[in-house]
Amino acid sequence: MAEASNPLSVLVTGGAAGLGLATARALLKRGHKVAATAPDAAGALAIRQAGALPVYPDLNRASEILSILQLIEADALVHAAPQVCCAVPQAYAEDAAPADRLPDVTAAVIEAATQHGVKRVISLSFAYLYDATDGAAKEGDRAVHDADYEPMLRAETLVRESGLSGTIIRSGYIYGGHSCETAALADAIKGSQRLPAGSRPASWIHEDDLAAAFVALLESGDSPAGIALLNAAAGAPVSPNDFCSALSDALGLGAPRFATSGFFSTLREKSLRDKLLEREIIIDSSALEQQIGWAPAHTSIESGLEASALVWRMRDAVDADDFYNAYEDAAAVAIASFAYDVALPEPVTETAAPAPQQEVEAAAPVKAAAPPPSDGPTPWNEDEAKREERRRKALERKAKRAARQAGG
Repeated sequence: MAEASNPLSVLVTGGAAGLGLATARALLKRGHKVAATAPDAAGALAIRQAGALPVYPDLNRASEILSILQLIEADALVHAAPQVCCAVPQAYAEDAAPADRLPDVTAAVIEAATQHGVKRVISLSFAYLYDATDGAAKEGDRAVHDADYEPMLRAETLVRESGLSGTIIRSGYIYGGHSCETAALADAIKGSQRLPAGSRPASWIHEDDLAAAFVALLESGDSPAGIALLNAAAGAPVSPNDFCSALSDALGLGAPRFATSGFFSTLREKSLRDKLLEREIIIDSSALEQQIGWAPAHTSIESGLEASALVWRMRDAVDADDFYNAYEDAAAVAIASFAYDVALPEPVTETAAPAPQQEVEAAAPVKAAAPPPSDGPTPWNEDEAKREERRRKALERKAKRAARQAGG
């Protein structure tokens, strides 16, 4: 794929996994500069391995997000953090309410983007915000009326009324090899757990296909006036039950087991997961395809899940020592790409009078202290001595592993 003619500097929220990580990777392939938010060291490592710059703002604080936007001189922002509300419905916990925090996070992100003056924003939203309709829902159809969906609609309103230019994407259920929820569902199938059942058809989209749509929208020459709303889905709708069966096939396992509704389950109040599994959620994404010429690579659930399973197999086959040097180099490139040629003043030193020759003694060389042992990722401010020590240990471990393999 050719690089973009006008590279952008982009901040991706929720960039440590799933759609956020897929978007960061897609942007980097096109030659853009990318910083992505990470919640912890593991997420930062995934971002660094992709070649992007991990950052750690509190997404509830606009001032911290603004500092990152100013640091990277951001042209655009991709708000992928809402992906936790648009994942495989069986992976939802009955008592979890991640959507309750979404308006506050979105408000902080939009406030920071407005203050910095980003040129374009892409914000993720959800196909299930459309009310039940006959056939596929299109942009402009009536929104659903239910208290459980109110936080998501409020987050959409914050983006729409921000005064920024960009797009809200209402997507089908998102799945993929970097999705924590898809991986959790795969683990449940491997463990022969009974899964919540859902037999109504729904729209789906692979994280890489949605990331490609995000990149195409950012690179589009037409700058929209205000915030547009578009749908994104791929392939024919399938039910959550069929999705689980296809995932089981991709893993080489038998048919998954589904839980049956008992008497007491009918007495308790329905959770958001229950409501989603009972609903038909189908959207029409023809407007997106016509506007940017986007076409999904995975037009069937089977194709997307085979690609996801391949990602998991490759990840399991790779030892951390084998890619240590590779990700360190990628991190160095990411740091260099964000060095915006800021001239630093030369240090001011006082000129001391030379001491008499007889009083000058040769200073004894100071031996560098041995670096502390560490199995974690290399900090970017680590000095050369520590880096050399880590390389030496990595080579020793590789040699031992090779010796064990040679010995049978």
